[in-house]
Amino acid sequence: MNQRWSMHDLVRDYASELAHSVSNPPQHTAVEGAGQEAATGQARRHRQLLEHYATTAVFACACIGVQTASPAPGDFADQNEALAWLDNERANLTGSVAAAADAGHHHVAVNLPVVLYDYLTWRGYYDDLISVTTTACRIAHQSGALAAEAGAWNNLGIALSEASRYEEAFRAFGQALDLFTSLGNDNERGKVLNGLGLALRESGRHAEALRAHQEAVAIQRVTGDLREQAAALNNLSLAYQDLEDYAEACAAAEEAASLFQRLGDIADEASALCTTAFALQALGKIEESRVACGRALTASRAAGTPLVEAATLMTCAQLDDLTPQQQIEYLLQAEAACERANAAELRASALSGIGVALTTAGEKDQAVVYFGRAQRLFEELGLTEQAAEVGEGIAALQS
Repeated sequence: MNQRWSMHDLVRDYASELAHSVSNPPQHTAVEGAGQEAATGQARRHRQLLEHYATTAVFACACIGVQTASPAPGDFADQNEALAWLDNERANLTGSVAAAADAGHHHVAVNLPVVLYDYLTWRGYYDDLISVTTTACRIAHQSGALAAEAGAWNNLGIALSEASRYEEAFRAFGQALDLFTSLGNDNERGKVLNGLGLALRESGRHAEALRAHQEAVAIQRVTGDLREQAAALNNLSLAYQDLEDYAEACAAAEEAASLFQRLGDIADEASALCTTAFALQALGKIEESRVACGRALTASRAAGTPLVEAATLMTCAQLDDLTPQQQIEYLLQAEAACERANAAELRASALSGIGVALTTAGEKDQAVVYFGRAQRLFEELGLTEQAAEVGEGIAALQS
């Protein structure tokens, strides 16, 4: 097995200086000026190292965005190479945030967590995201950078809700709302309300979630931000579905899909069409639901991003009135798209879903094969609870 071990020039220089300072501790002699010069040089190299990580992370994260279809910028040939660099450097990148805060490099400490947000979210490293974003909140507050602090609190709220730490998430969103209100920034306040609504939904507070999304839509209609209006409408549809108001859910989702189409945002259009499909299904409009699902698949494939395609396929596989074989076909395609997208956790979920469909179809031996693949992948990702749950399914089939 090839081991990755290479040292960037700045790392080598910084390490050499550290080693020299350890083996040759400063002497209190007449050459204090030389010692101060060395300390200044070491601080400069430390700053350069942090800036190297921050700059390279910008290029890498630009390559892995869901909407990315253009050639990768910077030193990365493609998305896979960028993702590999981020995976290999994750500890250094997250550590750089704390190091920058300690060294007084506030710009890096506040902005690097924003750069890393999509990557850490994609990989599901929410503990890392919570840690670096908490630092960003603190440093932005100390620096008096209110807009940056407000944005950091919003991102922290999202990360905490993804980690199911809802009460903490509500407090973080509250901080963001207060700051954006004080800044008079209604557009950002609307975005925070949209995130808060999602957290309220996930925690089971459906009526409050509906009100948050309604307010977010109203704000974005006034600000004229069509993209944020569409995003809030899609989430409003989900909130209506939670409360079994499917007619309103259909109207909101269809408006969201129409706006995304108008904006040329085919990836989010696919997501809104999936939301529409479920609302139509709940209304008993099965054929219309399937048409919406088909439109979502067409849009997701046109987006040219396998992650969007995978998510759409997995959503379509959950529609009612599908035969096990139809579900399996959707999920097999989703699993292949997940592999292309490097979306390991979603891929494991697809494999598990295939196992469930095969069990329903009475093909227990094949179900065990797919459950086993899902279990191994969950274990590799350190997702022990999911791995154990799949293991229980295997044991039940083999008993």
